[in-house]
Amino acid sequence: MDTPMSITAYHRDPAEALVAAQQAVNRLDALWSRTRPGSDVTRLNAAAGAEPVEVDPDTAALLEKANAAALESEMAFDPVLAPVMDAWGFGATESETTAVHRVPDQAELEKLLSLTRDLPVLDGDTVSLPIAGQAVDLGAIAKGAAAADVVEVLTAHGVDSAVIALGGNITALGTRPDGSPFRVYVRDPQGGGEDYLCMMSLPAGRTCSTSGGYERYFEANGQTYHHIVDPETGYPAQSGLRSVTVVAEDPALADAWSTALYVLGAEEALTRWESGEGTVAGMDLILVTEEDHVYVTQGLEEGLEPLGEEAGYTYEIVRR
Repeated sequence: MDTPMSITAYHRDPAEALVAAQQAVNRLDALWSRTRPGSDVTRLNAAAGAEPVEVDPDTAALLEKANAAALESEMAFDPVLAPVMDAWGFGATESETTAVHRVPDQAELEKLLSLTRDLPVLDGDTVSLPIAGQAVDLGAIAKGAAAADVVEVLTAHGVDSAVIALGGNITALGTRPDGSPFRVYVRDPQGGGEDYLCMMSLPAGRTCSTSGGYERYFEANGQTYHHIVDPETGYPAQSGLRSVTVVAEDPALADAWSTALYVLGAEEALTRWESGEGTVAGMDLILVTEEDHVYVTQGLEEGLEPLGEEAGYTYEIVRR
């Protein structure tokens, strides 16, 4: 999935469990990769606007979950944004190291945007894309979904204490061996890889997913263009946020909503959380604004250790 991954299991003999977990991730990558010939996603994209494609039940379940997140977020998360992402050089290559970035012109973007927003149509394990030229890209939800599969595999092998780090997603299976919660760092979106915004406790069974414009970007004509594209405009999102961290029970939804809330911005994110209704209300959030203000929802207050005051960050606990 073109990202560093690690799984740490606390068990008297974890080798078999860890091998099985790695195999599970590899299996899902083979189903969901856009660049692997014969993957479910590759076959689905090749058949866009034509015949339906039968896919693995795991692929159908993930597409159904992606569609639901897209609709609830009012398309701030769009699983068929791939043609637009490709135009910027953020999608079609096997690795970011081989990507060729450019700034597409407005006419090209408008044409490509006409291929988005029409979601995959599911009938059991049969899926179709309604418009020729459409393409699914599950990169903003697949790593979270893979984490859920890893949890199932580890649990089946008797592991009840583990940390699963798949890219920007960290999942806690149980607690540390001493019974205390796992502790994770949240990266400073303006710092280097060893600069941190805070440390937080990650409750058992929860996933922490962080999205930020600092993760993948390029510079052209004196401007910086990052990879989190606003599906409405076709341009990198300008929501006033530097990063979004979502803590949720469902790893796939943590992954998808960290992207969606980055696009929607802090005000909309907090409005959804404070409402007490909908998916976001059941999550906890860390929102970092371009004014270096950090909003942390109340569920993360216990065990939170701010680390960015010297870098100019201010912190606020948001309560319902």
